[in-house]
Amino acid sequence: MNKTSTVRAVISPQKKENVAKILKKMGLNHSEAINIFYSLIEEYKGFPFELKLPENVIHTGEESMDPELITHLKASIRKNRKLGELLAQ
Repeated sequence: MNKTSTVRAVISPQKKENVAKILKKMGLNHSEAINIFYSLIEEYKGFPFELKLPENVIHTGEESMDPELITHLKASIRKNRKLGELLAQ
């Protein structure tokens, strides 16, 4: 049997419950979903999708979303962009 490693994440209980319902409909559990996501990150050498801010934030500068979420999204975009630049070298 292959060795395994534990990944811990802190998310809201409501989000975990909502995602669990979706995953159950797909026949997946959290570990399987995370493994799929990690495999895609490994294959793409970054996120398998473009991270970008919602149009209303980009065009108007209005942060109608939770400010903490906006801060997190901006940091994620910077990290993914830097990773892409490093891998392109």
